[in-house]
Amino acid sequence: MADFVSFPKRGLVCVSGPDAATLLDGLLTHNVAGAGAEACVYTAMLTPQGKFLFELFILAPEAETYWIDVSDPASFAKRLSLYRLRSKVTIENKSEAYMVGAVWSAEALPAGTICYADPRHPDLPQRFIAPRVELPSEAEDAFGDYEQARLSLGVPDLAADLLVEKDFILEGLMDEMGGVDFHKGCYVGQEMTSRMKRRTTVKTKLCRVRFDGAAPAFETPILADGWEVGRIRTGGPGQGLALIRFDRAQKAVNEGQELRAGDKAIRLDPPNWMEVPA
Repeated sequence: MADFVSFPKRGLVCVSGPDAATLLDGLLTHNVAGAGAEACVYTAMLTPQGKFLFELFILAPEAETYWIDVSDPASFAKRLSLYRLRSKVTIENKSEAYMVGAVWSAEALPAGTICYADPRHPDLPQRFIAPRVELPSEAEDAFGDYEQARLSLGVPDLAADLLVEKDFILEGLMDEMGGVDFHKGCYVGQEMTSRMKRRTTVKTKLCRVRFDGAAPAFETPILADGWEVGRIRTGGPGQGLALIRFDRAQKAVNEGQELRAGDKAIRLDPPNWMEVPA
């Protein structure tokens, strides 16, 4: 296994200036006050209707400066700029100069690297932000190893496992991974997120699933007796994540019906840290 992996679809956006914290706090599901040089705030940006847009890992290497590890950094920087108005904030996409990823052995990374614990699960490897360098071939090939480790823990990658502007972050287990502060001030999408948490039971959630062989294709329907109970999201050999409608899936299982995605038999296998809907 390689010592580290650079995430191919993620990059670094720098938000700095005297109004940077105020701008971010008004948009994200967590305040950024807890970010530090090696302390990460895990959070998300939503649509006004509460739908998922971006999953963010935020560090603060110095005062009034926030480094944001995000998927599709160009789109994130553009959307953030729409909210800047007259705020004293600078937004820079630094993805050409920096790479982000996960690391098993930090000694292999270049000078100037920042490493920090992945807040989603203690058994995930550390994440990093580092000056961009030419990668050895084994590092380029390590993404599959990282994905298998992530899937084995049942940890979603919301940028890969949720549909942008369609799914909700509570369906993606973000509250269970510490990505939502339900006591903070207002942010875009807060009303729907709070309502889902406090007034309803979230019946549809991402869940680890098992099967034999290669993963079914993304968005393959999972059926029970011809009725859809979920859809496959990311997957690897023998395991993956699926968006499951639990009331329907559990009823089918209790009645002895088999869950299938295409020609694959699907077995639900929620991790022990997940809150399974009753």
